[in-house]
Amino acid sequence: MTAPRLAIVIVNWNVRDLLRDCLNAIAASEGLEPGEVETIVVDNASADGSAAMVAREFPWVRLIESGGNLGFANGCQLGYEATDAPFVMLLNPDTEADPDAIASMLATIGGDRGIGIVGSRLRNSDGSFQRASGGAFPTLRNLAWNYLFLGLMLPRRCAPPAVYLDDDPPGVRRIDWVSGASLTFRREAVGPRIFHPEFFMFGEDMELCHRVAREGWQVLYSARQTITHHHGQSFARQRSMEVLASVYKGPRFFFRRERGVAARIAYDAILFTGYASRWAIFSLLALVRPGRDYGAMARFSRRYLGAMARTILNERLDLQGKEWAR
Repeated sequence: MTAPRLAIVIVNWNVRDLLRDCLNAIAASEGLEPGEVETIVVDNASADGSAAMVAREFPWVRLIESGGNLGFANGCQLGYEATDAPFVMLLNPDTEADPDAIASMLATIGGDRGIGIVGSRLRNSDGSFQRASGGAFPTLRNLAWNYLFLGLMLPRRCAPPAVYLDDDPPGVRRIDWVSGASLTFRREAVGPRIFHPEFFMFGEDMELCHRVAREGWQVLYSARQTITHHHGQSFARQRSMEVLASVYKGPRFFFRRERGVAARIAYDAILFTGYASRWAIFSLLALVRPGRDYGAMARFSRRYLGAMARTILNERLDLQGKEWAR
């Protein structure tokens, strides 16, 4: 039997029905040779019967039950260590690949030995382009532009490279980072560990792309294939404040690694101001225009602010504890 060239690693947590659709889309993929691809599902102790569904309906999938909610980063690592395939595709369970997408991704990265990572074009559930397909690494300029509504007040020519793609770029191009929702990498470029151990979820794709590019490999965004991403379905089921805080902590950790004190403070101030204003605006809109999800947006903004406050407070308490221990 031919050894697989590509391993698809899917980390699942309580999205059984979406995972079923994801695996059915993989099964319907075109342009792949028999045995060329293996699929690995790492189930993070789902309580919705996900693991039993995979075992029953998809016997060709390698199922790994982690025994706990390891998060995205550690779940991916568990799947990565279970395969020797030279190329690995990280795929969210809330995605559906177009029939030619997987073969196209494999052809792109396999056709040039200088490519370390390829990310695909993502579409939202309604068919629109998903801006979080990739973008530029965060800076104070593009963070302020994104979170403080500067694009509504300043001309387009003043815009810095966007943290999240603000158009729908065609073709294949170099980019700072691509989304871990659909990210294919060369094992040789990544080494023994995919993500920095600090990450639980969110921001780990930025750090990975930064590390791989720093070693001289190309990081590419490709619009030649499209994958539907029903964004945030698994994350929306999270109730732990520590888990919810990861949406803030991950990108913050990446930004802060090589920045000074002033930049770190400015980062927190920009995000706090941005989400506080969103909380106020969406709360008002929920009152005057009910039934348009503004209430949900307001609640998320409020919870995000709570996660920020908890993260910063715990960080300061840890620092004080270390000083007292001296």
